Amino acid sequence: MAKRGLFQSIFGKKPSSEGSNLPAYRLLSSYDSSFTPFSGNAWELGTFRAAVDAYARNAAKVHPRHIRRTDGRRDNMEDNIDRILQRRPNPYMTAAAFYYRVAAQYVTYNNAFILPVFDKGELVAIYPINASRVDLVEYMGVMYARLTFATGSVYTCRYDQIVHLRRHYLDNDIFGDDNRPLAPTLETASSFNQSMSKFAKLVAVIRGILKSQGVTKAEDLNKRRDDFVRDNLRMENNGSGVVVVDGKYDYTPINEKTVPIPQGQLDFVKKEIYDYVGVSEPIVQNKATPEDMDAFYTGGLVPLYDQLAQGLTNAIFSEREQAFGHEIICAQNRLKFATLTARMEAAQFLTNIGALELDQVLDVFDFAPVGGEEGKRRVQSLNMASVGIVDKYQLDSAQKKDGGETSEPETKPEPKPEEEPKEKEE
Repeated sequence: MAKRGLFQSIFGKKPSSEGSNLPAYRLLSSYDSSFTPFSGNAWELGTFRAAVDAYARNAAKVHPRHIRRTDGRRDNMEDNIDRILQRRPNPYMTAAAFYYRVAAQYVTYNNAFILPVFDKGELVAIYPINASRVDLVEYMGVMYARLTFATGSVYTCRYDQIVHLRRHYLDNDIFGDDNRPLAPTLETASSFNQSMSKFAKLVAVIRGILKSQGVTKAEDLNKRRDDFVRDNLRMENNGSGVVVVDGKYDYTPINEKTVPIPQGQLDFVKKEIYDYVGVSEPIVQNKATPEDMDAFYTGGLVPLYDQLAQGLTNAIFSEREQAFGHEIICAQNRLKFATLTARMEAAQFLTNIGALELDQVLDVFDFAPVGGEEGKRRVQSLNMASVGIVDKYQLDSAQKKDGGETSEPETKPEPKPEEEPKEKEE
């Protein structure tokens, strides 16, 4: 039985060195047409990893949908594409895990790649691509992407077949910029962690202070320290637990061994990393207010969702399909993650204007749908009136004010029932 690995499962063929002889695709801003994911030692720092995790776990709440816009309407297609985007992007990941990884790569490497896989023209899976190197190569005047993985496996495909998400996109023509501006902060954080670790070990070793009353030579102090430790602080030599010193020395034990932390330096490192990733401390610690979450959603997540929606639309649908209104939209169901008070206010407003069906109202509060015609019934407050009734009321009021008579609403004659076509007599 032939062995299949993850590479063959995703790309449908065995690893090869195809595309290795193709010339590099020449760019305008750089002689280097390649991208290598590198974050320095950022991912090894707990503060940076916590910031990335906070961003990615919130971004993973995205709810992509396949829609079609026709005649001013927006219809949810609810087809196989929706199932892939919302529940199972590929056989190895849930939707939450997929979007978490994409978002984590997006903020860590400033680049993220997604590969849609088709079978006979139908979308069957989407994969996040974590290549160790991406080279842009040219074949017959078309730009291709050569993906090299950590195992040495290589896959080459047209660049426009993949979804490429970019952040800090300024210097390079194709790829997002590196994390060079964060390097000084990462170096400071690394030095800070190492110094605090060494200081904590030193504090744990020191048991007390032996103070000399007079001036003593260094070698005499060292000998007296060693004698004091041997005679008093070792169990085999001091079974009684009583410490004895003469008048020449004072011994002060250190009982509280707390490590002083320079809070100012720690706050500086945190703020620099959080600002760079695009999160705040309340977001990281799950203490954010609704206002904090709204600001984070608008400024931090919407730019990612816009790129994701446009990239998936271009990769999944042809230009003809897009011309017929097919597209992917990405947004969160923000009511599901809002507070109970916010959900109640939103539901009350939307039902007042008749914008929600009964099942949609129940879904806001995670209740089971009623289903059937009753579930599709639109809920509306009696305090609200339709536009036609309001216009007629205002028209009648104006006519009364002018001394005219109120006009009766025109009634259209009921249409006669259509007669069934008579069969021709033979």
